[in-house]
Amino acid sequence: MSPRTSPRHSLRPRLERAAAKLFLGLAFLGPVACAMTPDRLPPPDRQFYHTLPSAEDKAKFLKLKETERQPFLEQKGLWAKWMELPPEEREAAKRGEVKAGYKEFTALMAWGAPADTQESKTPERTVRFYTFIRCTSGPRVGRWVASNLECDGTSSEVEVAVENGLITEVKYLN
Repeated sequence: MSPRTSPRHSLRPRLERAAAKLFLGLAFLGPVACAMTPDRLPPPDRQFYHTLPSAEDKAKFLKLKETERQPFLEQKGLWAKWMELPPEEREAAKRGEVKAGYKEFTALMAWGAPADTQESKTPERTVRFYTFIRCTSGPRVGRWVASNLECDGTSSEVEVAVENGLITEVKYLN
């Protein structure tokens, strides 16, 4: 038996093909299995990530498979909030648009966690003011961030007033 026809050499091409298929399969399924960073999450999962209440929940969410994310969000009560939004507001949140009259959760889904929250209380009413910061230049242009220092460039701010769960005013500050 020559070296080219020995069982050992005839197995090698099959093993190489199998290894290549496995590598391609893992490369394809890897991002589906877990995201590692919020930037790798598809919308609206990326927006949900930013509405999660704790760093622990955010870390868990990134490790979930795509099929496990909705049950996790249901457990946290966020899926119900999303489904309560009218279809027009869900679409606006996906596009990053917010208007007066929309529900508070729409702003959180559109722009993530606010950089700052203030509350004004009187005996008659309570108004929450959220400040959102968006990078307008630099490597993170277009991203909503917790601090303008994260932009490595310029930023703009938007203030949203919320009363009784509804957005009453949207101010573009700069």
